[in-house]
Formats: sequence, C-alpha cells, structure tokens
Amino acid sequence: MRLNSIKTYISVSLLAGAMFACSEDKLDTINKNPDNAPGVDAKFILTDAITSTAFSNVGGDFNHYFSSYVEHEVGVFNQLYNAEYRVAEVYSSATFNNTWGGVYSSLKNARIIIDKCSDGGTQSGNYTTKGMAEVLAALNAGLIADAFGDAPFSQAALPNLENGRPQYMTPELDSQESIYEAIFQYLDAAIEDLPKGDTHVSGAPTTQDILFRGNTEKWLKLAYGLKARYTMHLLNRAEDKEATLRDIVEYCNKAATTTADEAAFNVYDGNQNLNPCFDFFYSREYMAASASLAKKLIAREDPRLGRTFMSAVDGTTYNATQLTTEQAKSMELMAPNGAPEQQQQVYNTSIFGYAATAPTFLQSAHEVLFLKAEALVRLNRLEEAKATLKEAVVLGLLNMENSVSSAANSYYYGVILNDEEPVTRTTAESYFDNNVSPLFDANPLKETMIQKYLAFWGSNGESTETYNDVRRLKAEGNDFYEFENPGRFPLRAPYGSDDVTANPNVQEAYGDGQYVFTENVWWAGGTR
Repeated sequence: MRLNSIKTYISVSLLAGAMFACSEDKLDTINKNPDNAPGVDAKFILTDAITSTAFSNVGGDFNHYFSSYVEHEVGVFNQLYNAEYRVAEVYSSATFNNTWGGVYSSLKNARIIIDKCSDGGTQSGNYTTKGMAEVLAALNAGLIADAFGDAPFSQAALPNLENGRPQYMTPELDSQESIYEAIFQYLDAAIEDLPKGDTHVSGAPTTQDILFRGNTEKWLKLAYGLKARYTMHLLNRAEDKEATLRDIVEYCNKAATTTADEAAFNVYDGNQNLNPCFDFFYSREYMAASASLAKKLIAREDPRLGRTFMSAVDGTTYNATQLTTEQAKSMELMAPNGAPEQQQQVYNTSIFGYAATAPTFLQSAHEVLFLKAEALVRLNRLEEAKATLKEAVVLGLLNMENSVSSAANSYYYGVILNDEEPVTRTTAESYFDNNVSPLFDANPLKETMIQKYLAFWGSNGESTETYNDVRRLKAEGNDFYEFENPGRFPLRAPYGSDDVTANPNVQEAYGDGQYVFTENVWWAGGTR
C-alpha cells in the first residue's frame, strides 16, 4: 500500500471512530435535559421540604379525613360523606394514596439534604441545614408511623444522587417501633447539629428557610417539642412511665411555649397561596358543623359558640352569616355525626373552612403546653398542671380568633360576622377560671384532654394529633370524647394504592383493608 493510501485510510478510520464516539455520547444523553441542573444546594431543597411537609402532609388529606373520625367536622358529601358512614373510603388504598406519596417524597428530600450536609457530602459542614432536615425527617417519619403503623422505611425514600432511581423497588416494611427509634435518632442528631452553624461555601438557608428564616433557636425548640409529642405517643409502651412523664415536662420546658416561637407555616396570602383546610372546603365543600362537638361547647358555655359557627354558604352569592351564641345553642342544622344527609349548602359549617390565611402548624405553642399539662396531671402535680393548662386554653382561644379574623377578610367568601365581641386574653382567662377550672378539679385528665380537643379543632392541621390522642387514650381505657358516630372507629389509615398494587410486601400487609377496623397500631397496644 502506498504512503498516501495509508494516510487516507488512517484519516478515514479516525474520522469513523470519532463519529462513533460522538454517536455514543449522544445516545448517553438522549434523555437528559441540559437545562435541568444535575445538583441543587441543600438550602433550596429545604424550601420544598418545608412546604410539602406543612401544606400537603400536615394540612392535607390526613387532617381532612381524621377531622371526621374525631368529630371535629362531619362529612356531608362525596368521599367525606362515605368516610362519615365508614364505608369504602375508610379502608380503600386509594383514599390516602396522594398523601402516601407525599410523605415519602418529603422524607426523601429531607434525607437528600442530610446526605449532602454530612461528612463526605457535597456540602459537608452545613450542620445547621442538616439539623433542619433531621427535624423534617423526624416529623414525616412520625406521620408515616402514626397513620400506617408498620410501613416501608429503612429501604424506602432513600436518596440516590447518581441516577435518582429508587435503591429498592419493593421495600420491606419496618415495624412502627423501629420507625419510632429512627424518629428519636433524627431529633437527637438535630439537637446536636443545629447549634454548630453552616461552614460550607454554599452558605446558610436564611430566606430559603420559610419556616423560621434561619432562626436556629426556634428549630431547636421544635426539635424538643417533637420529642415531647412522640414520647407522649409512646407512654403506654414505657417501662418507667413516671420517668417518661418527667422527660416530657423537661422537653416541653425547652420547646416553644409562646406564639412567637411556634412552628407556624405562615405563608398564605389569601389570594393564590391558600391554607389547605380553606382550599379543600372552597373547592369541595365536603364538611359541615359537628353536632357532638357543639354539645361539648354548649356544656361549657364556651366562648367559641358565638365565634366559630356559620350558616350554610349561599351557592349563588357565597355569603355566610356567623351564628350567635344562642343560635349555636339551638343546634338547628348542626350535622348529625354518622347520620347526615348527603347534601351541600344546608347544614351549618365551622368558620375555619373560610380561613384562607390561617397558618398550618408543624407544632403550636398550645400543643406544647397541653403536652406539659397532661404530663403534670399524670405526675399528680395538679397545681402546676392547672396553671399550664390555663395558658394552653388561652392561647388556643386566641388562635381561634386569628382564624375568625382570617375568615372575615376572605377574598373568596362574603363572611358576615355577628355583633358578639371577640375573645381576648382577659375573657379567655375568665372562661378558664369560671367554666374550666371546676371541671378540671373534678377530673383533671379528662378536662385537659377535652380542652386540647377543642383547641385543635380549626384551620391549622391539628386534627391529626387529636386522632393520635384519641387512639392512645382509648388504648389505656380512657374514652373521654363521647363520640356519636355509631359506625366502627378507624384505628389507622390504609396503605397507599401505589404500593399496594406494586409492592408485594405492602400488598400482603394490606389484604382487603379491613384491618383498619380491628388492629391498633403498636403504640396503641397493637402488634403492627
């Protein structure tokens, strides 16, 4: 072969090789979007994790359905009506499927942040950001464990930063007990990490932390408050209950006991960013005022009577009129628990469905105080318990007035308020001294829990914690609430259909779904 021919051959061969390599490169990137960032700073993921945890997980379907279970509201239409009658929605895997996916997605995002900010991660040294994510991981793990009992956890919601695919396609179920062990590990790690600061060049979250704006002390208070909450959930499983109760008091002393420090997701503007309880009511109007709850208010001459009930919404003008105390006492058009007609715009409603700007609580100051009051009652430190309960009741009533104010300024509804005076700190304290105090003296634990039940009725996503209270008290033989729904009380939420259909481990645990009526979760005396 001549030299020129060899040169030509080599040139053609090199060109062909280059073209082949180029084709390989293009094939490797055929499904990749060059405008999609391969990595995101942890602080930006934090914003999404906070938002999804508050809006979708705390304020979403758990809260909507559980408010019917605990008779804060009555389901009067479509899915909530079916839940009220304890039919398919209560045990169907479709009911909580969106929330099932939501809590695992939020948990995964929290774990991604933790990985990025841990030793060896891309943002190693951002300890405070890591601590924030550890608090969010604990909270979402708590939602999973409390609602579902045994559930995928150690093999689920795991970050895979290389390709984003799940590490386990059919994760196994972990026991509720082991998930709780992880919750406390997350919270203890957060308490250690939060004060250390953020030293990586990417910087601290600051404005990306839309819960506390980077305030480390408030995050620490939330971590301790959640320790108090989850320790109380486990009280009936504690080997030394007295020591456990003392721990709860200590955690509460380090948690948020004023509204200035509470974990309130408060970004709703009443126009496009809407409180999820309002959003659900406005879009579907599935709920009406609970007769059994109204009776509790009437029995106590509670000041909420003239502030929290509305006439039915006029479907033409969207006006609703606030009932007076005497109108509320008449019980006319309060929805009967477990026995309503399936109809909208007939029964009275609660004003909380109109509160478009009310915050969603990851944990309120009044919850911390109610936890402390309960622990003190059980320790027989009744004088301290009564003083703590009084402040909890006052803060709960003042929070109610915030929701009334939100409803009165609703962009979407014309809410017509009555002439009754708003509840002030003075009138709330007087209510406690005259109406609550004698009931506390007669039965301290019962009245503490009833007052917590009333304070958790509202726009803020706290019905889920009421559901947890009801189940743990029932498990110890304290059925204080006098519910009127004659149907079977759901003991847990069913697994989500995404995994019931795709994961044999979840499918086996779900069965036909009827276990939700018969099997308590582990901390309420069950086995799973």
